[in-house]
Amino acid sequence: MAGNRKNLSQPNEASRVDEVYERIILEIVRGELPGGTKLKSTELARRLGLSRTPVVQALQRLAADGLVLLEMNKRAVVRPGAETWLVEIHQLRELLEPAATAAAATNISQQTLDELRALAQSAKPGDSPDWAEKAEKFDFALHLAIADCCGNFVLGESIRKCWTFKRVSYTAVPQEPSTLEKGYTEHLVVLDALAARDPETARAAMQYHLRSAAHLKPTATIV
Repeated sequence: MAGNRKNLSQPNEASRVDEVYERIILEIVRGELPGGTKLKSTELARRLGLSRTPVVQALQRLAADGLVLLEMNKRAVVRPGAETWLVEIHQLRELLEPAATAAAATNISQQTLDELRALAQSAKPGDSPDWAEKAEKFDFALHLAIADCCGNFVLGESIRKCWTFKRVSYTAVPQEPSTLEKGYTEHLVVLDALAARDPETARAAMQYHLRSAAHLKPTATIV
C-alpha cells in the first residue's frame, strides 16, 4: 500500500484532516486496521509524515461517525465490525434515497433538471476519453440534487453525509467501465422520472439502482 500513498503534506490544515480521515477509513474497510486495533496518534502521525494535530482531529471525526471508539484514556480503538461501514452506509441509503427521490420529483426545478441533463449528455459512455470521470460527476450531482430538492432538511443532510462515505468507496475500489455504464443508464432512468414529475416511478427507479449497486459490490465490505 505504501507505494500508492498520497503525499499528505498539504498546505491547508482542513485538507490534511480530510486526507487522514479518509486514509484511516480506507485502512479500516480494507481490513488493514481490524476491530480492536489501537490507533496511537503519535504513531499515525509518524507513519503519515504529519504533525499530531490533524491526526487527532481526524480520529475525533471518526469517533463521532462511530468507526472509532475513544477509551477512558482518550486512546482511539477501531470499533469491532467497522470494516463493514461502507456496506452499512449503503443499506441506510436504500432506506432514505427512494423516499427522497419521490419527494424531489415534485420539488426539483427545471433549471436543476436542465443542469443534470447537460451533465448526463457530457458523460455519455464512450463519447470522450474522460467519460468515466464525467459519469462519476453526474452520479454525484444527481444524488446530491435529490438531497437538496427532497423538501426535508434533515433527510437531505443525512443523504449528503452518506455521500461523504460514498466518495471514499470510489477511492477504495475504482469502478469498472461496465459498472459505470450500467450505473449511468440507471441514473438516466431516475432523471427521466424526475423530469416527468412522477414520484412513484422515481422512487422505484432509485430503489432498483441502489439494490443493483449492492448486488454488484466488489468486496464483502465495500459498496
